[in-house]
Amino acid sequence: MNSEALDFKSISIRVVCITAIAIATGFLLLALTGCGPSNEERIEQAVSQPLEAIKAKDEATLTSLLSDDAKQQISDIGIDPASYMSAYLDGFDYALGPITINKDTATVDLTITCKTTDSIFSALQQKATEDFESGASANNTEEQTKSEVAENTLDLINAAPPVQHDPITVTLHKVDKSWIVESDINGALLKALQG
Repeated sequence: MNSEALDFKSISIRVVCITAIAIATGFLLLALTGCGPSNEERIEQAVSQPLEAIKAKDEATLTSLLSDDAKQQISDIGIDPASYMSAYLDGFDYALGPITINKDTATVDLTITCKTTDSIFSALQQKATEDFESGASANNTEEQTKSEVAENTLDLINAAPPVQHDPITVTLHKVDKSWIVESDINGALLKALQG
């Protein structure tokens, strides 16, 4: 009996050791597969990161979208450039389509939803024409006219509905483990913003 108890104890110890090794191996495999984001996640992050800053209305990002001349022109009519861009990008969103990876190159379709300058400037032109024809601002001082233009501009920007634009294809290239956007996302964004 003693030998049977010893054999059972020996077998039990082996089973416990094998089970512990299997569990440790399982955790190790999980840790190795979870060591970093997949290529798809890295691609998504490379494309999304600058767009998320816009979507979050990060002030530095918003004002960086304007040239110094544009900032000055907006300021000259009495509008804070950050407020202008915040109103303009209200409703901004984006969606990524399927990601296609071919070795060290990848593509993803990007659909942008945003307001367009064409619709805003068209509405602003129409409002200015109506005001001129009605004579509503004929007796205004330069400051009053400037104030009305600023107010009308912000009102029209705030009222403009965001529009979903046709998808653009973004190309990325893999460098080490990072995916670098080769396509000009800023160019595509500016094109969408213009209408």
